[in-house]
Amino acid sequence: MSADKQLKTFRELIDIMALLRSENGCPWDRQQTPESLKKHILEESYELLEAIDTDNPNDICDELGDLLLQIVFQAQIFSEKGNFDIADVAKSISEKLKRRHPHIFDDASYEGHEQRWEEIKRQERSEKGLPDTLAQRLPKTLPALKRCTKFAKKCPQKTSTEILAGMHMSLKNIGFLTMEYKSKKSELEEEMSQLLLAACKLAAVINLDPEDLLRKKTSQLIYEIDSKHNL
Repeated sequence: MSADKQLKTFRELIDIMALLRSENGCPWDRQQTPESLKKHILEESYELLEAIDTDNPNDICDELGDLLLQIVFQAQIFSEKGNFDIADVAKSISEKLKRRHPHIFDDASYEGHEQRWEEIKRQERSEKGLPDTLAQRLPKTLPALKRCTKFAKKCPQKTSTEILAGMHMSLKNIGFLTMEYKSKKSELEEEMSQLLLAACKLAAVINLDPEDLLRKKTSQLIYEIDSKHNL
């Protein structure tokens, strides 16, 4: 599709959303707020992940459209309030990409790109008056496993051997505690927490995403169970 057709198609989407939100539009769409749409953003994101897992281009395209709708929807609501519109959203991310890729849009070297990326993010937070704290960088709204993995990457790095030794010790302790789990509940919770944290740390060291791994494994097991029941 040519650039002109791409822009025309995107313009049509923006116009449709504006119409749906207008006085002559859809009552449901007009009633929505940024808060009421939050759950849909999350749902559409997870449906997109599932489509990517199946590696079906048609499904991925469809789910990307659903997620894009949520972005355009939010931008339309804030445009009506006079805060910003979809063009401001596009401009914001374009400027951010250029700032964070000085080796492409400036004369910086690619060497040290990851470290520079983090430095630029810290500078951006500082310019906005935001604290450079872990709580700021790791929002509570992240899934627990994802947030823990990001936290693990910020911790002093241990070797995989050291982490595995800690996991082995936690498993031994859990084995003992489960024999008296009713009276040792708090201790058992602590050991389970340590084991989960260690798993995230190990994943960070070997560059795996436990959130993604667990989601795929759960989907696989659900599919296998459903397949047996349908035989």
